[in-house]
Amino acid sequence: MEIFKQGEAELQFEDDRKNETITLTMDPVKGKVVYNANCVSCHNNDPKKQGSIDPQIYGSSKELLSKKINYGKYPKNYRPKRSKKVMPLMPHLDKEIKNLHAFLNAPS
Repeated sequence: MEIFKQGEAELQFEDDRKNETITLTMDPVKGKVVYNANCVSCHNNDPKKQGSIDPQIYGSSKELLSKKINYGKYPKNYRPKRSKKVMPLMPHLDKEIKNLHAFLNAPS
């Protein structure tokens, strides 16, 4: 039996066959920590502003974040804000994309 419980900012999946609970968080506070630790050196401290090397990224979609972070590519039909291709791959952040997305799309 599978049960989905949705809290304020998380989704829990319970599977009785394995007696496990998997929590998928969408936490803007965690996303801000990820952003500050990995993104501010090229993007601005304020994701709504242009960075020293890369553009503002406030409002970025999960698809854009996933493709750029994991593969260095843009989603189909996406028009990049800058033509530079200096962003390094950061696949270690894959599990944090939902949190990063939550931070980059949080109302101010």
